[in-house]
Amino acid sequence: MLTIRSTAWLVWLPLLSCASADRPAKTPPPVGLNETFIPQDIEPVSTPTPMASEPVEQPMSLPQTCADQSADMCVPPPDFIGRLCAIRHPNVALAMFKKDTPWTRAYVRVREMEAWYVPAGRSRPLTLKFAEEVLIIADRSAGPGGMKVSGSGSYDVYRWDGSCVSVMSDEVSLRPPGTPDVAIIAWRHLDDGIRDALMGHRKIQFRNDLRLKSCKENTAAKQCQRALRGLSRMVADFVRRGTGELPLPDTLP
Repeated sequence: MLTIRSTAWLVWLPLLSCASADRPAKTPPPVGLNETFIPQDIEPVSTPTPMASEPVEQPMSLPQTCADQSADMCVPPPDFIGRLCAIRHPNVALAMFKKDTPWTRAYVRVREMEAWYVPAGRSRPLTLKFAEEVLIIADRSAGPGGMKVSGSGSYDVYRWDGSCVSVMSDEVSLRPPGTPDVAIIAWRHLDDGIRDALMGHRKIQFRNDLRLKSCKENTAAKQCQRALRGLSRMVADFVRRGTGELPLPDTLP
């Protein structure tokens, strides 16, 4: 027995067959190896392309305030420290050490020492020399109950070359020496804009010319290392005194 729905299909079926026969089938165009086929009855959605002149917004920014305003030492927020120490950032180091940043400075008080970054688990030791300036980025000198114990505990510190290491609290002093020293700054790894701004300073330009001459044949030679340290000290003095403005790093942690 035919139902009402079955009868309806019998009425419409010849009509649909005629409509299909009258309409020529559309053959899709051939698709090349590097082309994507878009059906003709679907309108492609166009996405606006940003203008080349529009500035690209940085996804992150450098912190400007202490993680804990009531603490004795001003250190950056812990989440930023994790990104900061994940990879060496020589450009970011110049921004972190500049004159008006609030971070607590410290200075190596032993003649020479090896240190590594404890939170990283496995990291190769780095050599720090007497009077090297560092930023304290984590204070681990508090005993049980948050009470400070003199001569005990440790700090995580940030160096001028963009590396992080851990030191014992009695290996550094918060009192600056007569002339602070710095870790060697990787000049070749600085952003072009930062290098250009530094080269506008006559003394830095002179030191860089000396570096090029001394390191031309052998970058491991003592004269090359002396030239690199002299250039690093001059760059640090420029940044520390606020002699001129430097652009923000191209990449932020």
